[in-house]
Order: sequence, then C-alpha cells, then structure tokens
Amino acid sequence: MSAFDTTSKGHGSGAATGGSLATITNSGSTNTPGYTLVIHSDGSGSLSYTQKGKTHFGTYQDKAFPAGTFAIQRLHTALQAVGDVSKIPQRGCLKSASFGTSTTITYQGKTSSDLTCLGSQDARSHLDLKNMVQQILAKIK
Repeated sequence: MSAFDTTSKGHGSGAATGGSLATITNSGSTNTPGYTLVIHSDGSGSLSYTQKGKTHFGTYQDKAFPAGTFAIQRLHTALQAVGDVSKIPQRGCLKSASFGTSTTITYQGKTSSDLTCLGSQDARSHLDLKNMVQQILAKIK
C-alpha cells in the first residue's frame, strides 16, 4: 500500500497522486490579500489570492506549481503525526493590526486553529507541522 489512501478522493483527503492532500489558508491583512494554497499528492499545488492584481504593496496573481514542488511526503508524515488538525489548540498571540495574519491548514476535512500562534508549550507534532507549513509558504513567495 502507498503512503497515501488511494481509496479516497477529494479536498484534503490524502488522496492518491493528483488528489488534494491539504489546503493552507492565510487570512491576509489590511496590507496584503489572503490566499489559499491547495497542495496535491504529487507535490503540485495551486495558489489563489482573495484579491488579484496590483495593490499598494505588490502584485498578486494566482499561480500553479508543478508536480514535485512541495515535499509532500514530509507534509503527509507531519499531518499523520497530528491526526485531527482541528484539535490543535487555539492560542492567542499579539499581531500587528496592519500586518497580522492567521494561517490554518485543512486536512481530511478538518481545519486547524491559527498555526502562527503555536509556541514552545505545544506538542512537538504541532510545532513540526507549523514549521513544515512555514517551509512550504516560503516556496510560494
């Protein structure tokens, strides 16, 4: 059997090659648009901004990423270690009114709390997932 459940298809299900593995969502801020990054089981992805085009702070265009762009085996392992991402604790943290954003991940139909607020008091598996998401998001900029 492969590392992915080949019997399920669809959004955030861990589906076979080409299916959606997870979705990362960023809320955006007053200075940057929010976005959704859908990561597929073959390491490809699609990035969709809530506001497209030129803004005061840059130009934002939807993008498609080819297979192999994202380290999905590591992401899948991190997601499996967490299991139900909706059980990641909700933490409050200080954020800039202009630049503060929230980042969540949806996996197997469940959505996490804001990963950016996790800290040293949280489970290692949650912090590993937070770090993995940060590495993925660094690739889209």
